[in-house]
Amino acid sequence: MIRSARTWDISMPITESMPVYPGDPPPGFTTSLADGVTLTIAHLSLHAGTHVDAPLHVFPDAPDAGQLPWMRLCGPACVVQALATPVDAEQVGCWPLRNRDRVLVRAAPGGCVFTADGARALLGRDIILLGVECLGPDNDDDPRLPVHRILLSASVPLLENLCLRDVRPGRYLLTCLGLPLPGREAAWVRAVLSC
Repeated sequence: MIRSARTWDISMPITESMPVYPGDPPPGFTTSLADGVTLTIAHLSLHAGTHVDAPLHVFPDAPDAGQLPWMRLCGPACVVQALATPVDAEQVGCWPLRNRDRVLVRAAPGGCVFTADGARALLGRDIILLGVECLGPDNDDDPRLPVHRILLSASVPLLENLCLRDVRPGRYLLTCLGLPLPGREAAWVRAVLSC
């Protein structure tokens, strides 16, 4: 994470030893030097590192990463601290959210997965993006991905694998730019907070 003045880079560095979602391959890099130039080929999932999930991730024929409304990824954001995991509706109800907020959740000890009622409570608070400081908002052992389905069915993009350890809860401006990857279910992003 790079920090300068009142700006925080909240993107997870991509390394071969970084945590990945269970069952996903770890990132790999092949580097060669030829004709005086270095060329690196990366082998990694779109879900490695800080990335945004599009509805296509869980719904066939849904909008893909190239169709995401990128303005949802940039604008006012509220960083909150998960006090316990899983995050339920009661905990969401205590957060100082505003309508149309982009909500970024610092992990509690043990993570920051959500219950289905916690996800529905976020929709009730009229959020337009959920970002988490973990691999994803669902329990690793639930292949149905109910939180993904609840939020993505409401066109709320999921920003996953954030690095918020040096960011205090509060209000910020989120700038999050993703790669244009038409036809794909996710896209890598560079995410920065400022205040």
